Amino acid sequence: MSVSDMVESSVMNTQYISQPTDSKKEKIEEIVQKSWIRCETSYQLDPSQKWKAEVLCGAEFRHVSSRSALLLRQAAEEMQHLFTLVQGLGLMVLLADADAMILARCVDATHLSVCRRLNLREGAIWNEAIAGTNGIGTCVEDKCPIFLGHGAHWRFCFTLLISYAVPLFDAQGRVAGALNLASMNGKREQPVDKLLMETLAQSGRRIEEQLFRNSYAGQKILTLGSVRGCSAPLVSVNNQGEIIGATHAAREWMGWTDQTIAEHPNLLTELEEGSEISFQKAEENVIRSALAVSQGNVTQAARGLGISRATLYRKMKGFGMS
Repeated sequence: MSVSDMVESSVMNTQYISQPTDSKKEKIEEIVQKSWIRCETSYQLDPSQKWKAEVLCGAEFRHVSSRSALLLRQAAEEMQHLFTLVQGLGLMVLLADADAMILARCVDATHLSVCRRLNLREGAIWNEAIAGTNGIGTCVEDKCPIFLGHGAHWRFCFTLLISYAVPLFDAQGRVAGALNLASMNGKREQPVDKLLMETLAQSGRRIEEQLFRNSYAGQKILTLGSVRGCSAPLVSVNNQGEIIGATHAAREWMGWTDQTIAEHPNLLTELEEGSEISFQKAEENVIRSALAVSQGNVTQAARGLGISRATLYRKMKGFGMS
């Protein structure tokens, strides 16, 4: 079977369930196709070859996982909460770092045999280049949410493995790891798939927000708009209204780089330079957030945004705010 035939077969068995739209479904199918092509051409992996993840020894794991200590600390409670929500569905919760190494897991007794057989345990490396298409490895490789149903993994030995995964972003907008729900039930599709992916994405966003708020503790945190995908569009501004931090979603939306953030531009000035309606909506959200932070004190909100009180009143009037 050629890779194109295998991709077509995989796509028939793979549904994108983060958002029920054709474009989103096409996006996930494209991610799976690209991953399978990488497995054949770049990694030259034999799909029929059995594989078992390499597992770091205790000392190695402690050394490597120490780099993700903050992520582990912030994700622990969210992982446990997520596990309580999905436990009755036979799913385990896995947390991995940016190199696709499993950092932690929440499992019950029914998962232990699968975990032993596939090495789904702390210290196991599921990098796509060696494991082939898989939830953790492909998620961190493409920085996108992914669902792999029956037969969608590259290796045949994972045919019955079902995997839902979303990337986790740190306070600087970089991929910090992945959050994964996995099961060995072998079902092609379940009625709760869409709900599971949305629940997983919400957990990922909460972890990201906690990482962001801890990194910019004591600073004002504002939102640029509604939440979409795996990252929330949050920014941190100082008392002069200058941008000192932005999440992955905010950077993607505004086109900001590390250099942009390092120059500490004024937030409203940045928003005003945009000509699209989306920027106007972002500016309105920022003003509403600033007013909420100041509990309606216009003078304080204006000072926090780095603009005059008269300017803020003018903007409020333009957005129909009383």
